[in-house]
Amino acid sequence: MPGGDAGRAGFALRYVRPLVEAARNGAAGHAEPLATQKRVAELLGERGCPVDPTNLSRYLNGKRRPERDFLRSLHELAIQRTGLVEPAGIAWSDLVEAFERVEWCKKCADRDDELAALRAENEEHARSLASLAGEVAGLRNLEKSVRRRAAHPPVPPSEGDRRGEASDVAAARNFAAATADLYSGGRPDEAVTALTDVVRFLTPGEAVAAMEFLHAGRHTQLEESLGKMVARERSARTVIEVAVGLKQSCMPRLADMILEAAAARGGRRK
Repeated sequence: MPGGDAGRAGFALRYVRPLVEAARNGAAGHAEPLATQKRVAELLGERGCPVDPTNLSRYLNGKRRPERDFLRSLHELAIQRTGLVEPAGIAWSDLVEAFERVEWCKKCADRDDELAALRAENEEHARSLASLAGEVAGLRNLEKSVRRRAAHPPVPPSEGDRRGEASDVAAARNFAAATADLYSGGRPDEAVTALTDVVRFLTPGEAVAAMEFLHAGRHTQLEESLGKMVARERSARTVIEVAVGLKQSCMPRLADMILEAAAARGGRRK
């Protein structure tokens, strides 16, 4: 059998394709036909020879060197499905002999492996980007809330305001989650800066919601940093409202810390 591309394509056409078709089609009295080649791959996996459907396609067109274990499992599956010792007229000894005569391109196989690794790496990057996009969305939602309050001073909420209030609290939690991710991702300075930029605009309810989230995630340092910022940056009334909210949320230690810090600094009013 000639080497190179022609030899590989010839081996696939003469041996791999007929065996796959024999395994797929089966034979009357032995096995029902399979719906797809993917099912052939699944049956090979059940026999202890897992093969990706993409690699199976490459074996079929001669673009990838099949493993000898794959050929053995495929030949045995074809025997089982057809009831023939030589499925598609192919004896195991002939299959092995032909396989050993082909000049397989190791560089091509290595390149395939490199491409598979790159695809896996790209998928991981895509997941990271999706997670980052979620964090950015949370920050943008909070930014909209902050800008809205900056343009319109807060007024006592009416019944119709409850949905917006709940939305703002959810945005505060999303912001806390994004800040925690920054901190856990080795960017603590950026996390603290984010807290500093936002603390002046948080309502008491939002501040409590953010600290509740950080407390639940055991982000103690961020939780305490936000509490100290509230004590330093906000009015005495806001500090008291936050402390009451924290006590109601079963966080008395943080509430007392904020009150003590505000008392030590005289509670600067905005």
